[in-house]
Amino acid sequence: MYTPDQFLHKRPSGTKAELNAFAKTKLKDFFDIYPLDDSLEYLWRMIQQSFYTKSRRILPNAERANLIAYYEYLHTLILAANIVNDELKKPT
Repeated sequence: MYTPDQFLHKRPSGTKAELNAFAKTKLKDFFDIYPLDDSLEYLWRMIQQSFYTKSRRILPNAERANLIAYYEYLHTLILAANIVNDELKKPT
């Protein structure tokens, strides 16, 4: 497992083909594990837990672990999407 600093600053590298393969793989992995409806539900729950929950109820370990895993996949998805976005911004 990475420390927060190692995880937040880890970036993919490689040739253009390797970066494209990384991006495609991570996009596929993300949506295979978190279909769109599930993804939107988890994102909403993260927001609710962060901002709107006034009770001191602590999430069960399994729910917490799933939200952390979702965040980690979302983080990687953002990296992959950024690679695709950078390619789209280049003049053709």
